Amino acid sequence: PTFATEKLLEIDKVKISDETLRKWLLETGDWKKVRKGRIHRQWRERKHYFGEMIQIDGSDHDWFEGRRPECVLMGYIDDATNNVFARFYEYEGTIPLMDSFKGYIKLYGIPQSVYIDNHTTYKSPKKRSIEDELNNTEPLSQAGRALKELGVDVTHAYSPQAKGRVERLFRTFHDRLIKEMRLRGIKTIEEANKFLEYYLTIHNKRFSFKAIEDGDLHRELPKGIDLDRILCIKTKRGLRNDWTVSHDKKLYQVIDHVRTKSVIVEERIDGSIVITYKGTDLKYGEITQRPVRKDRPEKV
Repeated sequence: PTFATEKLLEIDKVKISDETLRKWLLETGDWKKVRKGRIHRQWRERKHYFGEMIQIDGSDHDWFEGRRPECVLMGYIDDATNNVFARFYEYEGTIPLMDSFKGYIKLYGIPQSVYIDNHTTYKSPKKRSIEDELNNTEPLSQAGRALKELGVDVTHAYSPQAKGRVERLFRTFHDRLIKEMRLRGIKTIEEANKFLEYYLTIHNKRFSFKAIEDGDLHRELPKGIDLDRILCIKTKRGLRNDWTVSHDKKLYQVIDHVRTKSVIVEERIDGSIVITYKGTDLKYGEITQRPVRKDRPEKV
């Protein structure tokens, strides 16, 4: 009812109180009272500064109400101010996290810390190696490695209730954002992300508030740092004697000859592949047709 009264005034210039509309909807059966159960949880004080901690999560939902397949909304909410950032993706995974984090950095800078769940994108399921045991470290996912390189502290939530602010954000979006996109007939992720640029400006003006302490703890990206080199999937691959590298069922010919047994293959956000050695890009070409061995008869 509250959202409906806002749209009636905005679109149809009809002014009516939300309580009056709620009463009418109850009488017609178009709205039902929902009694919320009271759950005891330990209260956690908000962070004091903007950029001190960001809660991040993905919500897999029918955001387009059947106008296209279900997809994921990556949501970011500042713990101190409730300031929000979000983008739509086909799935929740490493590349969507990295791409959305890059968009967040461009707008606000690098936050001090993030609060995320135990999705395998964010926390590696691998067991600690002997090296991890000796160094007292935990195995990192690709996202965890990238956040560490950016100097961002990571805290993992072990239940949906623990990251309550971002969960409540998704409930608000389920109620409001879905209807806004319905009114505009939005039916593609590209259209939705373009609309979010406008929608989040309005949302943050209404729902965000001043932090307890003045100041912004976001850090600027240091000069000379290539963000694309950090926010990518890095995989160590062997370099064969014929200077070829196999990766993701593809074969690449390295043109720059280097004395090493392994190189790093970087899968960038834009889908491109970069092969590096000690931070230097190597020239390469994809081998699309492998030669047939002469001692092996061809299949007929």
